Amino acid sequence: MSRFKPVIREHPCSSFFVLAFLWTYTYDAIIYVTVGPSPGLLLGELPRTWGPLIAAVLVTWLLDGNLREWAGQVTKWRVKPRWYVIAIGLPFLFANGLAESGIHLITGGSIEVLPSPWWHYVLNFVVVLFFAGALEEFGWRGFAQPRLQERYSAFVAALGIGGIWVIWHLPLFYLFDFAAYDTAALWGTFGVWLIARSVVFAWIYNSTGGSLLFPMLMHALGNLPQVIVPATELNGIGQYSGEILLVLFSIGLVVAYGPSYLAASPPDPLVPGNSARNR
Repeated sequence: MSRFKPVIREHPCSSFFVLAFLWTYTYDAIIYVTVGPSPGLLLGELPRTWGPLIAAVLVTWLLDGNLREWAGQVTKWRVKPRWYVIAIGLPFLFANGLAESGIHLITGGSIEVLPSPWWHYVLNFVVVLFFAGALEEFGWRGFAQPRLQERYSAFVAALGIGGIWVIWHLPLFYLFDFAAYDTAALWGTFGVWLIARSVVFAWIYNSTGGSLLFPMLMHALGNLPQVIVPATELNGIGQYSGEILLVLFSIGLVVAYGPSYLAASPPDPLVPGNSARNR
C-alpha cells in the first residue's frame, strides 16, 4: 500500500471515495452473484455499509494521521442539551412520517399508528447504530466533510457528499429486491431527501464542534420504521410533504448560519486525525 501513499496524500478525498465505493460495490457484486437479488436485509445491507468507515480508516492511516483522534470524534458528547433534543427529534419529524402525517391530518386526512412491538424499534436502532448505516458517518461526515469544507463551503461540501451518497446507494435499487428502495423514487424523492439530509448532518456535525455522535444518532433514528402514517392515500404535493419540509429546513439552515460552516463556529480541530496539519 505504501506505493499509493503519494497519490493518497495528493488526493485524500478522492482516494476515500474510491475505496468506499470499491468495498461496497464489490460486496454488492459478490452477494448478487452468489446469493441473488433477494439476500435479506442483514446480508444485503449490513457489510456494504462499512465501506465509508473502512475507507476512512485506511486513508487516515496511509496519511500517517492520528486514528485515535479521528475515531475520538464519536466521544464528543459534552454539548448543550438542545443538540440531543434536535438529534432525537428531527429524525422522527422528517424521516419517520410525523411531519407528513401531521400535514395530512391538518388538510382533512386521517392517520394511523402501525402496530409494531416496541422491541422491534429498539433492535432496529441498535443494529443500525452499532453495526450498519450509522457507521457510514465515520466516513461521510467524520472524514470527507471536514476535508472538503477546507476548500469549499460546508454547504457545497454537504451537497457534494449528498450526491455521492445517492450514487453509493445505486446497487440497492438496481440489483436487489428491497421494498424500501424503489427505482421510481431514486432520482426524485430519495435523491432530494438524501442530499438535504446530508446538509442537516453537516450542520449538526459542525455545530457540535465536530462530534460524530449526533449524526450517528440521527442516522440510526432516521432509519427506523415509521410509527405514524397517513391512513388514506396522499395525492398531489401532499405525498412529497416530508421531502419538501426537509429541503426547506436545509435552506433555512443556510440562511440562518451561512454556507461557510453551517454553524456559529467551525469544528475543532478543523480536520480530526490530520496530525501534520493540526500540529
